[in-house]
Amino acid sequence: MNTIEKLLRSKPVLFDGATGTELQKRGLPAGVAPELWNLEKPEVVEEVARNYVRAGAFVIETNSFGGNRKRLEAGGIDRKINDVNIGAVKSALKAANKDAVVIGSIGPLGTLIEPLGETSRVGAKDLFREQTEILLKTGVHVVLVETMISLDEALLALAGAKEAGCEEVGVTMTFEVKANGVRTPFGEDVAKVAESLERAGASFIGSNCGNGFEEMLVVAKEMRISTGLPLLIQPNAGLPVYNGNGISYPGTPEQFTEFVVKAVSMGIDFVGGCCGTTPAHIAAAHGSLEQLRVK
Repeated sequence: MNTIEKLLRSKPVLFDGATGTELQKRGLPAGVAPELWNLEKPEVVEEVARNYVRAGAFVIETNSFGGNRKRLEAGGIDRKINDVNIGAVKSALKAANKDAVVIGSIGPLGTLIEPLGETSRVGAKDLFREQTEILLKTGVHVVLVETMISLDEALLALAGAKEAGCEEVGVTMTFEVKANGVRTPFGEDVAKVAESLERAGASFIGSNCGNGFEEMLVVAKEMRISTGLPLLIQPNAGLPVYNGNGISYPGTPEQFTEFVVKAVSMGIDFVGGCCGTTPAHIAAAHGSLEQLRVK
């Protein structure tokens, strides 16, 4: 039995919340790659992950969202790609101990792929394969390709991860709820995304980031209708608010809990949080899910 099958035996499964915004609260400067702290402040990265485990998250993600060579190059640390990703896994595994499952996070390349940009399709797939190989050899068995806004890039990432030898790959997309329906920023609708990812061999799919709780419920409903695969839904804690002290997110733990209960009632298997969600959000949702199990 693989990891996803084991998780499904205990569904609904609670994932963790945001990492980047939690690191920023602890002093990570705006615009600095969170992955840099895998090298400079691994104890802080571990603390954030451990707080989510204590809050009740059963799955935590590695601090490796921007850990591909292309994105690390922008921060001048691409030569340390091995150390960045190895550090991310080690911190997560220490925090999880035996109380949570660790999944490797893989984000977009941060560049356009041909024919829209200069990065070749083969080159893009190789970049995703490279990062996945590092994550796998350091101790993760499942990777999550997340926050993808282009189906084409998502499929290349999925293919690269599988070429690296990862048998369990999840993919989550970011959607926009518009007058013409729920679509990615590149215009692909939910049905096309779900069908394409399922056909390409994704172990689970879903949506994260981009939307607050109510809009994400719209996305979740369409995704549940469109696929029989396990679904992961991770909303932001509302839309970010910019003020003199930086960025804040208005969504409360209580509102997040209401979202989680509604999502689970739709048949969503895995739920968690994205930008702005905190251990308090996860703890509140954990309490409600435990009550539902008792009933």
